[in-house]
Amino acid sequence: MSLHFEKTSIKSLELSNRSVRSATWTGLGDEKGYVTDQAVSFYGELGSGEIGLIVTGYQYVMTNGIQLPYMIGNYEDGQIDGLSRLAEIVHNRGGRIIPQIVHAGARANVKLFREGDEVWGPSAIADPVTGKKPKEVSRSEIHQLLEAYAAAALRSKKAGFDGVQLHAAHGYGINQFLSPVWNKRSDSYGGSISNRYRFLAEVLEAVRAAVGEDFPVVIKLAAHDFVENGLVPEEAVQVSRRLADDGIDAIEVSAGSAASPKDLAPIRKVKKVPEDEGYFLEFASYVKESVEVPVIAVGGFRSLGTVQAALSDGKADYTAMSRPFIREPHLIKRWKNGDTSPALCISCGGCFETGLEGKGISCKIERQLKKKQEKKQR
Repeated sequence: MSLHFEKTSIKSLELSNRSVRSATWTGLGDEKGYVTDQAVSFYGELGSGEIGLIVTGYQYVMTNGIQLPYMIGNYEDGQIDGLSRLAEIVHNRGGRIIPQIVHAGARANVKLFREGDEVWGPSAIADPVTGKKPKEVSRSEIHQLLEAYAAAALRSKKAGFDGVQLHAAHGYGINQFLSPVWNKRSDSYGGSISNRYRFLAEVLEAVRAAVGEDFPVVIKLAAHDFVENGLVPEEAVQVSRRLADDGIDAIEVSAGSAASPKDLAPIRKVKKVPEDEGYFLEFASYVKESVEVPVIAVGGFRSLGTVQAALSDGKADYTAMSRPFIREPHLIKRWKNGDTSPALCISCGGCFETGLEGKGISCKIERQLKKKQEKKQR
């Protein structure tokens, strides 16, 4: 059996294979960020697909940390019951699941704010994507953020999830503190990479204190911002080493954001297999050379051959995909059962259209095929 299908573990979390469903916004929360029945069905289908580890779409830890509509929240205890339904259905179908938690920082969406909310960021610099200038958070507000991350992690544990992932990529809150292009602070949270790491270090410390030593805490980390004067791989490696020293249990390596050039964004076209696959793999390999903790590679994987090569070449310990699972939630099961043809996903990005409409993400090609079939049957 290939490396991809062998059993492994991340701390106490036992996994049936080395595949990861990378966090993806699903557009399946209600207007207050509570879990819907449709969300439960969506994750239940993923749970049936024999994916080693499912990471939920990002969950906002404060009401002013929301970024997209119908985003599932993790900001108050009333949400625990709904979150537990996600964990339960995946477990009942043999899967493992952790939530990704986030505060969007300066990239938060003011159209979705509650009364009294304000945009927070490490520095009062207009965000290039939203155009909004955030308030530079004070020490007391930083403490509120730390408490929010810790409380969200504890809710995740109470809800029965198998761990938690911190989102430190794609231009959101933690990434903004790490990046010199967004962090212009003159206090102990700004300046050197050591200082810019301080906020993340305190988030990890607060989360670990809340959930205990045995609960897996992993991270999605930007290796490169792909913007002028942004975070670069050499700094990301320094951050990775500090994270490993401070007790992180695994690092998923991504890059870019909505502020990056389109061809360097986190979501890209994969026109040719295998030529266009694994576009962040070298970043993952760079991090893996520097740390002892497991490293997860993400970015355009579409074929079992490319996945197996990444693992056998020692460039990553796990590989993560997102869009392929929207079209084929049972892709890993298909590969395991002998049909090893590449994922059917064509990277069109049309899956997010229905999410913005409040219907949840869904494969555009499958929607078109369904319409054609229904037309034939009339």
